[in-house]
Amino acid sequence: MLKLFISNPQYRKFLFFQIFDGLSISTFAICMMWAVHFQYQNTFYTGLAGVMFAIPAILNFVIGPFVDARNKVTLIRLACLGQLAVIVALLVVPMFFELGVWFMLLGILAFSIVSLIAVPAGVALLPRIVGRNELVTANALFGIVGTVIGVGVGMFLYAALDRVGFEIVYAVVAALLVFALISSAALKSVETKNENDSRLENYFVELKEGLSYAKRGVMMLLLLAFVVQDLIASVAYVNIPMLAQIHSGYASGYVVMVFVASMGGIIGSYLSKILEPKLQLWKVFVGCFIFAGIARIIFVIIIVDNFLGSLFILLIYAGLGATIGIFSETLFQKMPPKHMVARINTIFVTLLGITSALGAFLGGVLGSALPEIEMVFMIQGSVYIAIALFLSLFKRVRVLPKIGDIDES
Repeated sequence: MLKLFISNPQYRKFLFFQIFDGLSISTFAICMMWAVHFQYQNTFYTGLAGVMFAIPAILNFVIGPFVDARNKVTLIRLACLGQLAVIVALLVVPMFFELGVWFMLLGILAFSIVSLIAVPAGVALLPRIVGRNELVTANALFGIVGTVIGVGVGMFLYAALDRVGFEIVYAVVAALLVFALISSAALKSVETKNENDSRLENYFVELKEGLSYAKRGVMMLLLLAFVVQDLIASVAYVNIPMLAQIHSGYASGYVVMVFVASMGGIIGSYLSKILEPKLQLWKVFVGCFIFAGIARIIFVIIIVDNFLGSLFILLIYAGLGATIGIFSETLFQKMPPKHMVARINTIFVTLLGITSALGAFLGGVLGSALPEIEMVFMIQGSVYIAIALFLSLFKRVRVLPKIGDIDES
């Protein structure tokens, strides 16, 4: 990992951008979910916040050809500026008007909309600045460095949510975005042969091509598994603030849980590097889903009597989830041809947007309807195990090679 960081200056610059942009997005997400929960103390409204985060992603697939056909670095800079504008509005407008929780929900929606281009542009840029055999290392290093730096942000939020107003958190997010913008200015543009080809007929041809590729054999099975995972994870996610409040007894308990989960990124990054040369992809996915499901169930059992003890199981669960994320992201960067990476990514993100919005809404309803909120997380663990069994049934999945042996189809 260190060799890649030292030898590739373009990757090094991109890493700094990803750290600051990723930290700003995650800090914003944590803060806004708690802010909405703090306002109403009701899982239905945190469910609405989850829907606001997810809705824009539903339209993600239509921007895939747009991103593929244009300069990725320029798009990243524009998206960063848009995110910063939203944060400034959230920080300044409440000084003059009392708009309440609905203004926060609109802020979440606006931030998510302007972030639409940033993610696929970054995903499409990475394979152009590192070798295909270095993608797992590059993605793992993103997770490790981002998590380490996130320790400081997590400590700040731990103190901030109990002691200062949300406007301080907005200011921190704005500062992170300024650093991200400065980092993006150092990135070198990577030209592609079709970046200037923006004719409408070519857009629809490329969109159709991307959809056709995503429907092929094993790609469709994997997409189905990941969207089901995202659906049930979203159901659980919007119930975390209430679960934390019930079992920790203090506001910052939510931040502690999210912080511990984010630390799982370090475990996932190192686990990915260990598994990469040893196991076929299907074994990685099936094994991680099974053990993540078991860990989730154990976590719920322990948290009832021992909040601090449950955090260790939460760390294991998050590490396994991060491993699944690293391998799936690398797979979708390596398997398609380079000129289609953004299209495949945006199709995937669109599906996740649909399931995230649906899952957030269902989570808000279930959190209020079920007799015990812990049941939501028990269901999540059971679904993860079912996903593992589903994937193991198909020969097309079982014949997937090691991630390092995958090349463009």
